[in-house]
Amino acid sequence: MKLPSLFRRERTVIKRADAQDQVEKVLAESLRVLGQVCTKVADVIETQRLERAGYAQNTLLRRLDTPEDEQAPKKQ
Repeated sequence: MKLPSLFRRERTVIKRADAQDQVEKVLAESLRVLGQVCTKVADVIETQRLERAGYAQNTLLRRLDTPEDEQAPKKQ
């Protein structure tokens, strides 16, 4: 009776397919999370770079280190 061994082989094929499916799901999700982490790190680096260049955070690229002559209204 070799009939049970046939079923056993089919189960291993199914188990392998399920295992491969789970690995692919985990891999895809981990790559998505890694992408989000990389995006946030890039945003932090860019924010720090802009702050060092004199731009404020949460503004539309307004310079913070403008000379005093430009800040005061010009008198004519």
